Amino acid sequence: MAKVKRYDPKNRPVFMLKGILLFLLPLPLFFAIPLSLSAHNMKAFWINSLAFSLFILAAVIARKGFFIEREYKKRKIAKAPKIKYKTISLIIFTIAVFITSKWGAGNSFFVSLGYSVAGFFGFYLYYGLDPMRDKVYNISLEVSPEEVIEALDEAEKKIEAIDDARVSIYNLELNRRLKSIVKEAKKVLKLIEENPNDLYRARKFLVVYLDGAKRVIEGYAKTKEEGAKTKELDDKFQSILDMIETTFKEQQQKLKENSIENLDVQIEVLKKRMQYEGV
Repeated sequence: MAKVKRYDPKNRPVFMLKGILLFLLPLPLFFAIPLSLSAHNMKAFWINSLAFSLFILAAVIARKGFFIEREYKKRKIAKAPKIKYKTISLIIFTIAVFITSKWGAGNSFFVSLGYSVAGFFGFYLYYGLDPMRDKVYNISLEVSPEEVIEALDEAEKKIEAIDDARVSIYNLELNRRLKSIVKEAKKVLKLIEENPNDLYRARKFLVVYLDGAKRVIEGYAKTKEEGAKTKELDDKFQSILDMIETTFKEQQQKLKENSIENLDVQIEVLKKRMQYEGV
């Protein structure tokens, strides 16, 4: 049986209104397709079908670009997208406008070209183009943007895995604690994003400690799903959560104070504690 997760607001599908208009614009073509078919006008049927398909393809590709652009804008450090989805969509949209005007509506070449140019600039002015430059705010020569982005992406995946494990743990108190841990972890990533030169100082936290926390929390969630119910296991897990949450908060403080030595020692202690407890 497939694993079923409890409903959680965080896991709702991401919805974005931007770009919905692109799906509405070709609606007249949608209705024109069956009408041309019923009239046995196969030429109009194929032209309307082609134009409608191109409009929908442009809308789908544009939406992909909008989602990527939103993530790009949310971050202070980000790589410009390699695939320019909005630009590709713009080209397809312009071609669709020309086909609709020239062969669908029967306009002349220059009139159709005029509509295409109008459609091109309308799309461009309303939606813009894809981000073209990398955002490399406040990065020194000691660390590259690629290293920072890769480290943050990997850390975010681990945090998401912790949050996924949380959803499968049917305990209100533990859910509250794990939500707090996820929140504190994201604060650490935000500090690194604001000062990327802290990456090397926080690397052990991102690679060793965060990975250990993910492994322990996922292990506990799996054990509980298998039906294990022991007070000793729960007490051990509660104790580990205390240390995890405390260390997350201290990581933030150490990054703010530009001091990492004491935290490295605590991370090693916690790592050994996790191995010893076997949670």
